[in-house]
Amino acid sequence: MFDKPQDDVDLPVPIVSEPNYDALEQFAPLKTEDYESFKRDFLTWLATKGKRPFRGDGYADTTVHTTHYKIEMAYRWLWEQEGKYTTSFDGEKGEAFIDTLVTESPKTDNEIKIFIKCLKRLFKWFDNTTGTNYDWSYSKSDQLRSEDNSKSIHYFRQWELGELYDAALDFGSFKSYRNKGMSDKERKRLKIYLAQRFEKPKEEIGAADFEKANSWKFPSLTSMSIDLGLRPIEVGRASVNWLNLSENEVVIPHDESTKNAEPWECALSNRSVNALERWLEERRQYDLYDETDALWVTKYGNPYDSSSLNRLLDNLLERTDVTPGNRDLTWYAIRRGCATMWANNAGLDAAREQLRHKRLKTTMRYVKSESSKRTSIANDLW
Repeated sequence: MFDKPQDDVDLPVPIVSEPNYDALEQFAPLKTEDYESFKRDFLTWLATKGKRPFRGDGYADTTVHTTHYKIEMAYRWLWEQEGKYTTSFDGEKGEAFIDTLVTESPKTDNEIKIFIKCLKRLFKWFDNTTGTNYDWSYSKSDQLRSEDNSKSIHYFRQWELGELYDAALDFGSFKSYRNKGMSDKERKRLKIYLAQRFEKPKEEIGAADFEKANSWKFPSLTSMSIDLGLRPIEVGRASVNWLNLSENEVVIPHDESTKNAEPWECALSNRSVNALERWLEERRQYDLYDETDALWVTKYGNPYDSSSLNRLLDNLLERTDVTPGNRDLTWYAIRRGCATMWANNAGLDAAREQLRHKRLKTTMRYVKSESSKRTSIANDLW
């Protein structure tokens, strides 16, 4: 029935996911073997021919990976709907499956479009190997919105958030101006850098500027943003009055909490408490903060916003090993990473409270699976 697969293909995914093995336990054992053979043929075709069958061009590993888990979920849905084991999937069932995602799941329109693409690959395989002619497309595709990918898929992984904090420490740290181990050449380079950073002539840079550069401003801002997933507008609104450091928490009043009518109580890590305590002590020394309760302001005395935070982020990224790849890593990606980190380690309910979401459904749209920590759970969520 199907083309004989190549035995030596190194597939980037397991033939069958754990959730599907679990679902297959309700059927006779031979059904599992049949599904394994079915999936092996399909995945091998994807990897070796799927992109352009007549040329023998397969899809990239990432595409095979995505398609595999989307189709696994589709078959779990199919078995539940049919009440029996089957590998038969046609256009009518494809339409019904996507309708279910649209009406009953928290998935974004962009995510649903990916499911549609994966089903198209399945039907393309059927057409190519069995002589069917599904030529399937979802009838309501024109009603699915194109969404901002930076808000739906671009986020910092947990280890990358740690790199950002380390970079913030590095960004605000300089040797003493009179450090005996500093060469004249190094001191000259640092004076040029500080002249650019403080926007003053190089000749005027002295010991006080080097001391000023050893600031806890950026580590405290970065750490608290990672803990709470602060939106840019919340960084701008953040006040010293929000802080309850003795209880490791931030209390955001209801009249200052974005998109909410109630105050939020959010947890702070010991790392953030340490950075904030040091920053508050330092902050009192600056004339810039004499008449404001703002926790942080720019060097011009303005509240932080998306533009100023994204410039800060660019500076931090230059000091890390983080490679953006095809991601658009803006400040908002920290919030997405925070949501994923909390959901991975403390569960969705804790993530919802920490991210200050009214509804769990909103949090679920934020969370992205990190394979290094949640492989088995990620398989369930696909």
